[in-house]
Amino acid sequence: MQLNAGAGGSYYYERVSGQNYDIDLKGALGITYKSSPRLTLGSTLLIDYLTEPNFDAPGGLNSRSGNYLYTTDKAFVAYNWSQRFSTKSSYTFEAYNYDNSAVALYSNRVSNTFGNEFRFQMVPTTLLVAEYRYGIVSYENEGDVIIPAQFNQFGMQIAPAVHLQNDSTTHFALGGIDHIFNPRLSASLRGGAEFRSYTNGGDRTDPYFEGAVTYALGKRVSVTWNNHYGLEEPGIAGAQSRTTFRTGIQTKLNLTSRITSNVDLYFVHDDYPAFTSGVMVTPGFTENTFDGGVSLRYAITSLFGVQAGYHYTDINSDIQFREYSRNRVFAGVSLTF
Repeated sequence: MQLNAGAGGSYYYERVSGQNYDIDLKGALGITYKSSPRLTLGSTLLIDYLTEPNFDAPGGLNSRSGNYLYTTDKAFVAYNWSQRFSTKSSYTFEAYNYDNSAVALYSNRVSNTFGNEFRFQMVPTTLLVAEYRYGIVSYENEGDVIIPAQFNQFGMQIAPAVHLQNDSTTHFALGGIDHIFNPRLSASLRGGAEFRSYTNGGDRTDPYFEGAVTYALGKRVSVTWNNHYGLEEPGIAGAQSRTTFRTGIQTKLNLTSRITSNVDLYFVHDDYPAFTSGVMVTPGFTENTFDGGVSLRYAITSLFGVQAGYHYTDINSDIQFREYSRNRVFAGVSLTF
């Protein structure tokens, strides 16, 4: 069993607009139970209450939109049917809930995903995987008006009201491999297709890929590289989905017994489809997001430490008002127990 939690905050003594503080509350719990030589049960729970966007989580907004709650919880059952063949069944619950009512109208949702992996141990270091997933996305305000009807100067309606119609079900057909290159380097890859159907009409078929590479250089350096490509929830009013590629590298360096450093780099590319309402056409657009940060912590004692860091975010969009860039330098103290 593993448990970790953290609490932090930032206060801005002067700000142009919006709230003058950031909240950062996190908690995670992981449990694995090997009930027999063949049967393994497990669960992971993650819950965050944040102000800043989280570029590591697929489906979240990429700009500040007030405080929000995010959780992703997973349970699995793994069973070894033979020395080479095993299965792993899983259930994942995910939810976004924004405090800002205007954002919550089209962003608050929950998703339930059921999956089953068929795993074949080809050699001791290589595992072949065939996987099926079934996902259900339900929006809190499905059917509500998110864009009011538009009228011209003569009072004639030129575009009807737009209702939220984003509830969907998705089938995933995936194949993949888990491979251990050496005791320090391993990789897990999944690829295939996703078939999405919207409750109020409309279907989409798109390629899907996810992968992770992990490298550990003794106890001093650990690096994780994550990639994801596929359909994600749109995060804007009117659209039903977006096609997203995201990649991120998380690095932890134990420079000395007292000094540690973290380096995180993320890149996200979003393709938003065109949207038509009446005679009004909103063209499709793309966005590129880069987010990176580096921090350094010095442990004065085993509990108390000081830290400093730098964080940079840049969003380049075809829609000008969605663009922004920011540099942030910070310093503070931390308590670990």
